[in-house]
Amino acid sequence: MSLAKEFHSLPPEQRRFVHISLCESALAKWLEYIEACGPIQYTETVCGTRQVVDGDLPRRALDAVRKGWDNDHLADMYLEPIVSMQDGDLEFPDAIEYAYYAIYNLYQKYIDNQAIDDWLIVNQAISAEVDENMWSPLLADAIELAVSRKRRRQDRRRSGFCRRK
Repeated sequence: MSLAKEFHSLPPEQRRFVHISLCESALAKWLEYIEACGPIQYTETVCGTRQVVDGDLPRRALDAVRKGWDNDHLADMYLEPIVSMQDGDLEFPDAIEYAYYAIYNLYQKYIDNQAIDDWLIVNQAISAEVDENMWSPLLADAIELAVSRKRRRQDRRRSGFCRRK
């Protein structure tokens, strides 16, 4: 079975786990880029204002998805950079742009309940890896982690480890 079919055959909880796992990898690429480049500034051409990219926003968005809620209204913080990326005012290398969008779309799907295609997040997150030979192993590892995690939970339940009194 192809990795795509294997991914699509997973129940939603496991697909979410795969998404988070892949976006953790994408976040690592984003953070490496931010550390290497320092503060990223750009000019928003419609109003001519100078903007600074919040380099910590993707990490906070991924944390919100892990927790399952967001009290910081991060969606509002994403508005300007996303529009500027689409307008061409803010540009990143392709892999970094994919990392940014993967985490943004993950947030949109799991916090803002937007109808984001599951496979789009997978494609964007693995595309944050420059070495295309790593794409399949990244996805295979994330799927295996999701499946083995579910098996461990089932084994604990069967063993009585999680029994409630």
